[in-house]
Amino acid sequence: MKVRMRKIGVILLVLFALLPLQAQQRALERVYVSTDKEAYVAGDRIWCSVFCVDIHGGLSLISRVAYLELHSADGLAATARIALEQGRGAGTIELPVSLPTGNYKLIAYTAQNRAEIGYDYEGLASKTISVFNVLSTDRVTDGVDVVGPEAYARLVEERTRLDRGSLTLEWQDGALTLVNKGDAPVTFSLSVFHDDGIASNANPGISDFIEAAGKVGTPSFDNSVLPDYEGEVLYGHIVGFSPELIPELIGKYAFISSPSDKSDVYAAPIRDDGSLVFFTGNIYGDKECICEIEGIDPKFNGHVELRSPYVNAAVADAPKLPISTSLTEALKLRSAAMQLERRFSADTLLDFLPRRSDALFDENVVVRYMLDDYTRFTTMEEVFVEFIPEIRVRRRDDGSADIKVRLEDAASSSVFLTGKTLMLLDGVPVFNQQKILDYDPLLVESIDIYPYTHIIGNRVFEGVVNFVTYKRNLPSFKFDDNARVIDWQGICLPAAYTGASIAENRDYPDYRQTIFWHPLLRLEPGESRVFACPLPRYEGRFTAVAEGITPAGEPACGRITFDKR
Repeated sequence: MKVRMRKIGVILLVLFALLPLQAQQRALERVYVSTDKEAYVAGDRIWCSVFCVDIHGGLSLISRVAYLELHSADGLAATARIALEQGRGAGTIELPVSLPTGNYKLIAYTAQNRAEIGYDYEGLASKTISVFNVLSTDRVTDGVDVVGPEAYARLVEERTRLDRGSLTLEWQDGALTLVNKGDAPVTFSLSVFHDDGIASNANPGISDFIEAAGKVGTPSFDNSVLPDYEGEVLYGHIVGFSPELIPELIGKYAFISSPSDKSDVYAAPIRDDGSLVFFTGNIYGDKECICEIEGIDPKFNGHVELRSPYVNAAVADAPKLPISTSLTEALKLRSAAMQLERRFSADTLLDFLPRRSDALFDENVVVRYMLDDYTRFTTMEEVFVEFIPEIRVRRRDDGSADIKVRLEDAASSSVFLTGKTLMLLDGVPVFNQQKILDYDPLLVESIDIYPYTHIIGNRVFEGVVNFVTYKRNLPSFKFDDNARVIDWQGICLPAAYTGASIAENRDYPDYRQTIFWHPLLRLEPGESRVFACPLPRYEGRFTAVAEGITPAGEPACGRITFDKR
């Protein structure tokens, strides 16, 4: 019989057994975050490019997720998770509009770092980010230093950096030319932004980071934290059950899923202490997730609770943010830019980048029935009987429904087996199959049948049926009491900021501040590339910065500043 499975379901179960034997052999990783600039206004987004390296400086092939936290003296302000592929990733941190004015510390880490005993979250993986709230007088506690215009001008001059490296940049006639003059390929980020006189911070560059990363010692690890080898590992536990009932749940499975026509479905066996470990392939985007338990009395209101993946690290206060009356006009311009970009740039300026898929279902073998032609049938059972030979409905002795999928084997023979078939509604498991029979077929656009054995975690299903509704959000469906719907901050969708003018053919001014951003570029040795980069309508000074790394762990960087008159 053909079998479809998430490969992590097998690989990580093996790793589970091996990890305690290899406590001192876990890879050391360090994370560097390159951002589009260093100063923002509340409500902005921080564009991030992530470099995860090993102790030799080369890009790490271990972790698939980087965790980002933004801290101030008042606590944790914002978070993000970024998918990694061969040590590189991209995403954004959304700054709340209510964020007080002040400096913040941006820290980054992987699950490997969480497992590292005594890991210094403020060391190589932190940088200072400045945030100005122009709509509020709120400030980070003891986090602002007011200085005069002349003192601030001296500060700007002192903090001006000149990054020179194997990446050279040249600006001419609305285009930026970048050349790799090194003898190795480079993966890098590229930012072009308005240099409006706001002082930069004394952050280490990628050259400083790589140099320090090679001096890491040999720490020990806490192996209760698993590496994110194939995707994010989520931890949870069962709550709402009295301790004496927990043993009754052992051997049953908990599921997490999200409503869509895709396959974000993950299962975890319930352990004897009620804990859960879900091995995912990364759940992308902010969405609702459904957590539920298979095979328990639907009246029980015990439920799955997921643990936050963030450590909420204890970090020292960031340096005070110097502010001056000389910044008034620059901050007004930034505020207008933020509001215009929020309103007009979502669909026109973002170029979503490819991301690694983790499809449970093979779309090449799906048997799909569109229900537009069958709406004359008022029950789902009539649809099955009259039009779908791949599905059979029987009744058990207790009268409950038993829906089966006709499976195909390697010889293309078909047979109905006796095992459990997984029913999904918009990608969400429905364990009570009677609810499928009772569901209104007029709400369903298609019935997708996957006629093979599927393994989710190590839970085996003999065939899968996904009922995809027109709205993709389980309309008119009632969950059992043990199910919980939670707002879930998923992995950031990687994107580039193309730099096209939002004011093109518009009457309002063009207030853009980040002109161009691409987090995942690559140049071969000697290769040059031209980036079209239309500047805003206003005059001013602009800066272009490139930061990258070679496969051998050598830093590559470049920076230029130019004027538009």
